Amino acid sequence: MQESAILSILCVLARVSAFIAFVPLFARRQLPVAIKAGLAMALTIFWWDSAPHVAGSVSLLGAVLTIAREIGIGLLLSLLVGLLLVPARIAGSYVGQEIGISMDPVTNAGLEQSTIIAMLFETFAVLIFFGLNLHQFLIIFVHYSFAALNGIQITDLPTEGLVGLISRLPEYGLLIVAPVGITSFVILVGLFLLSKAAPTMNLFSVGMPLRVGIGILCLSLFLPVLWKSIETYFYLMLEDLERFMGYF
Repeated sequence: MQESAILSILCVLARVSAFIAFVPLFARRQLPVAIKAGLAMALTIFWWDSAPHVAGSVSLLGAVLTIAREIGIGLLLSLLVGLLLVPARIAGSYVGQEIGISMDPVTNAGLEQSTIIAMLFETFAVLIFFGLNLHQFLIIFVHYSFAALNGIQITDLPTEGLVGLISRLPEYGLLIVAPVGITSFVILVGLFLLSKAAPTMNLFSVGMPLRVGIGILCLSLFLPVLWKSIETYFYLMLEDLERFMGYF
């Protein structure tokens, strides 16, 4: 009985620790490891009584496999929650490419290779996330996982739903920056027509500063629209995550 209780605590701790360690909201280097460990322990105590307990005696190999499965579930949860910030990051990468600040791929979601604009968009998204009290969704999301994902096997994962969820992220990202993207496209067409009208003009020396300047001006003018768009697509992503969890 005592071994089962200890294993139950370790399972909850493994899931919560993996979630906190890898979810983008808490995985930043600026957050001290002691705070992450304390948060994991506090949430483990909070969920231990409501989480399903391990019944009967379990062998050492079975206990290791059970804890490994809980770590995998925590990684899955952190991946799903991390998708909330991907549209804002894609939007920032697209804007950075269009206004000429960066030539990174539009769909680049890596933290190390993100542009300055992408990092700003991601920072804004994190501020909006906590400003809307959506961090409460994280607690509900993990709490629901103890009932929905308990006993799940890797073959039970709804891969079609996960692929569909990820495939909608670039669309959300481009729709967030639609005003800036349309303006950049109009400027690009205007520069193309100008190059046809004056072939001898050095279009690179004129066009690049013009694209950067008008792009930054558009970001300043459309900032309230972008802010509201990120908020709207947060709620759409939350609905997608709830729909995904409904497969289990």
